[in-house]
Amino acid sequence: AIKVLNRQFSANPEMVSRFIAEARAVNQIRHRNIIDIFSFGQLVDGRHYYVMEFLDGATLDAYVADHGRLAFTQALPILRSAARALDAAHQKGIAHRDLKPENVVITVDEDGTPFAKLLDFGIAKLLSSDGGVQHKTQTGAPIGTPHYMSPEQARGRNVDHRTDIYSFGIVVYHCLTGQLPFDGEDYMDILLKQVGQDPPRPSEVCPGLPEGFDAVILWMMAKDPAVRPETL
Repeated sequence: AIKVLNRQFSANPEMVSRFIAEARAVNQIRHRNIIDIFSFGQLVDGRHYYVMEFLDGATLDAYVADHGRLAFTQALPILRSAARALDAAHQKGIAHRDLKPENVVITVDEDGTPFAKLLDFGIAKLLSSDGGVQHKTQTGAPIGTPHYMSPEQARGRNVDHRTDIYSFGIVVYHCLTGQLPFDGEDYMDILLKQVGQDPPRPSEVCPGLPEGFDAVILWMMAKDPAVRPETL
């Protein structure tokens, strides 16, 4: 599959920086549950492109829309493989910063087991100083998707790998309950809830879900990054 940057964005240095940073970040991580990018370059008309593996599957949001909320046994192999991908990125000093179901593709292993492929590291941030991804975003500008954005990211503050832990908690919440913890009339309304409102307990939203899941999911969704688990 070939991803080509739109012509209007190819003239924007920040967008080009993000595009190239995505390819470099993915190649730096090199993990089974992260999409492979084989090469990148520039077309004669100035547009940037990269060549990546073609995935035969559906995004997680489409998968949940088709199947409804997932039973834990259905969700486990998908969530486990996505968690492994994030942990691999974090070990390389890279935070995804835009984790959401649209960026998780569900494909099938040789034995028929579904597993996840994580993609779209377009706003990934290098956490350590010794790596090869140099892209930086404008300070104070919240970048991401509001329904899955951590409180610190919503405030436009510097974030680390724990922002992905928070977003992953919302992905788990959505998969197991079929609903989002926060919604609103507009972008800002959702961000304010991410920052200052506690989410409903998953077992209250979905009565069939065992209460034992509440503590784990809400731990990942703690407002204070220091309270969240360090790894997945």
